[in-house]
Amino acid sequence: MMPFDEIRAYLRQQNPLYQGIQYVPIDQIVGSVGRYKEFTRQFLPLDDSVKERWIGVDVLARSRGWPPIELYQVGDVYFVVDGNHRLSVGRQLDVGSIEAHVWQFPETVSIQANDAVDDVLIRLEEERFLERTSLKENVPNYDIQFTTPRRYAELLAQIFNLQQKLEIIDETAVNLPDAAAAWYEMVYLPTVQIIRESTLLDEFPGRTVSDLFVWLSKHRKGLREEYGASKNLAELAGKLSEIYHENGISKLKRQVRRLFGGSHLPPLDETAVADKNT
Repeated sequence: MMPFDEIRAYLRQQNPLYQGIQYVPIDQIVGSVGRYKEFTRQFLPLDDSVKERWIGVDVLARSRGWPPIELYQVGDVYFVVDGNHRLSVGRQLDVGSIEAHVWQFPETVSIQANDAVDDVLIRLEEERFLERTSLKENVPNYDIQFTTPRRYAELLAQIFNLQQKLEIIDETAVNLPDAAAAWYEMVYLPTVQIIRESTLLDEFPGRTVSDLFVWLSKHRKGLREEYGASKNLAELAGKLSEIYHENGISKLKRQVRRLFGGSHLPPLDETAVADKNT
């Protein structure tokens, strides 16, 4: 089930607009505000305490019905504010829609009922990132794609860092879109070009060059201790590429495993403190 609080953190507008009482298709209700751990995606109860209340609501539904539930709407999907048990029973009774008070969050990102939570978060994060940086409008062939959420914050940290450096060098204010365009051309593109040419991604099936770019950023300090100082991420990626071509991926894997004290390469989605240097 989708946890609404995670999604709400990325919404442009935090105050929803009341849309009145509506009949909402049950299949479009995909999450809950506070009880997403108590039900499955199909709103079946996950523990016995919830099941007891579920039975009580079922009896009420069959005898007298119930009042409207309360929902938040984001895109084409809905999240339960109040009425999880009523919705659960309604789904099992195979009713097509349910009466609800609806509050809508205006949002341009499309969210569908069968979307995975991570995919929704990535789309919301990317939209906020692009709103702040204008990268899609300002650089040709913009291409940043992540397979896990919470990666755009690392990119913004690097852009802010470069923005400060440019202001010191130019002795004038530099706006964020200009700093972002400079970061994309000077930091991001050279690094991902080396990653693509090196086939380093072979060790991370299902991941993207953007995923590996952030992985290098987060682990730059440890990798520097193993392979020596690098002027920038592109040079670091080049060093790893040379090791791959000269010694094979097996040696690179052994060295990185030893560096991080484990039997596997550090996962690209682990939560690590980012090294903000670029």
